[in-house]
Amino acid sequence: MLLDDIADELYGLPPEAFTAARNARAKAAKDAGDRALADAVQLLRKPTAGAWVVNQLVREQRGEVDSLLDLGIRLRAAQGTLGASDLRALDEQRRQLTRAVAAQAVAIATGAGRKVSGQVAADVEETLRSAMVDPNAGAALATGRLTDTFSSNGLEPVDLSRVVALADRVAAPAGGVPRIVTDAPQALSDAEARAAAARAVADAERVLEQAEQAVRDAHAVAERATADAVGARRRREDLESELAAVRRQLADLEAQVTSSSQAEDAARRAQLSAARAERAAIESATKAHASLAALVTKSGRAAQ
Repeated sequence: MLLDDIADELYGLPPEAFTAARNARAKAAKDAGDRALADAVQLLRKPTAGAWVVNQLVREQRGEVDSLLDLGIRLRAAQGTLGASDLRALDEQRRQLTRAVAAQAVAIATGAGRKVSGQVAADVEETLRSAMVDPNAGAALATGRLTDTFSSNGLEPVDLSRVVALADRVAAPAGGVPRIVTDAPQALSDAEARAAAARAVADAERVLEQAEQAVRDAHAVAERATADAVGARRRREDLESELAAVRRQLADLEAQVTSSSQAEDAARRAQLSAARAERAAIESATKAHASLAALVTKSGRAAQ
């Protein structure tokens, strides 16, 4: 099994299963004689809670993530041609989009039975925003192997060695770092700039609508799962109530059995006592008969 395949497998696992699975993969590679692979696998770091949520988003909604990153490329390319009002509009679109996709990521995690804190949700949103402004960070996010969340202002690159597994294998897409100087002789005309802005806004709105629809779908799934969980809890409570009633009945029956056993013991003792009294009475009667017979015999002899 190749290192990339092992990494893809591990970063798709629940966080609590990561370490044991990683160690098992490293041991298997070592046992197979591939010490280099074993060492490389052992170096893979367990993802933080926020990184795990983002990784699941990449796996579950790859199309949404690709659209988000592609929009980031378009927005970076358009920035040098837009006026302040258009840039503010695009920035607002970007914020709405990242919030929607972050909410989608949280919905995926909660749908998998995970609790996502407010801080983790904020870290996920900031990571998505940063991936839109930093092409290398975006490429790292797209691998689905993040080990930590990150933040970028688009000017200073993210230290990939800190936030993604196998960072040396991450490459930004071609043309991902275009920088257009505002005072360049080839600057676009106002009409062209407005058209570019309109296209970027339209792209952002399209991706946002897709993300919001995905959030609504995920929310519906989560609601159904919640309803199922509530139904299961109520059924469990009903069964526990029935079990408690059965246990009370069992306790009553056990008490009755104990009482019956005690009555039986008392009856047996009385039976034994009565039997002893009966034997004593028989012995007394036998003796009386013998005495009477003796007197009768003696009396008859005397009469003769």
